[in-house]
Amino acid sequence: DIIEKKIKKSYSLNNVSILVRAIYQTREFEERFLKIGLGYRVLGGIRFYERTEVKDAISYLRIANQKFDDLALERVIGAPKKGIGDATLKKIYDFGGKNKLCLEDAILKLIQSDQFKPKIKKTFSVLIKMIEKWRNEAKTIKHYDLLKLILDESGYSATLKNKKDLENENRLENLKELLRAMQDYENLQNFLEHVSLATSADQEWEGEKVNLMTMHAAKGLEFDVVFLPGWEEGLFPHQKSLQEKGDFALEEERRLAYVGITRAKKEAFLSFALRRVYQGDWMDAIPSRFINELPENNIEKNEIL
Repeated sequence: DIIEKKIKKSYSLNNVSILVRAIYQTREFEERFLKIGLGYRVLGGIRFYERTEVKDAISYLRIANQKFDDLALERVIGAPKKGIGDATLKKIYDFGGKNKLCLEDAILKLIQSDQFKPKIKKTFSVLIKMIEKWRNEAKTIKHYDLLKLILDESGYSATLKNKKDLENENRLENLKELLRAMQDYENLQNFLEHVSLATSADQEWEGEKVNLMTMHAAKGLEFDVVFLPGWEEGLFPHQKSLQEKGDFALEEERRLAYVGITRAKKEAFLSFALRRVYQGDWMDAIPSRFINELPENNIEKNEIL
């Protein structure tokens, strides 16, 4: 609202930036900008629905929704990796093309006629049975609960959790944010239609666009106007960093706060929520300790309801 009603009149959107602590936080801004038709670009990263783990999860949902989505099934076969190579996929596509079958039906026919090596046959048999199970589950459970089930039963979540590094932690956070996003839609079909619209939106880099990025990615850059949302305890400073590194992490986070504020040449807008949805539940939030460390003479306080 501030960008639309105030900032656009005084500044170029190219000189406006939203800086977040964690990359998954860009999702809600992206959704809003798509809805109102405001151009944006993600610097130092990619759009939410274009992120690998999000595309993987949506492919699982698409094939659970209907079996004729060959591209979704092909992506599912490779995420996580199941030992199925390009030669096997070509064999299935060739067979399907000759017999006018979708990818899933071609796999089933090749299993029945025993044309796969034992290991590949077993892998495909397990996968197809799981997909059929998810389709049945989809009739009785919520679409976001279906995704939780799929991520667990497919081994996708375990693959990310077993390799503990920052990249996989970010991927898990993006999947949690995806689950949260799904709760805004009545059913799976409505959500998948929204994703199709979001991913087909203008992808051009040039032109007047708001910049979205993490504070880490913003180092060395400056903008006339900077928005710094989510300044809440647990989110910024980040709870996991504090648990793992203690006081050292707190100082790192404080330096990051300084980096964020000093990216603004003219105006900086810091904000926090008093309540936030986390994994499906409303949670009370506490303003970041960094808010109280700001010099009173240099700030103006506003409450937005």
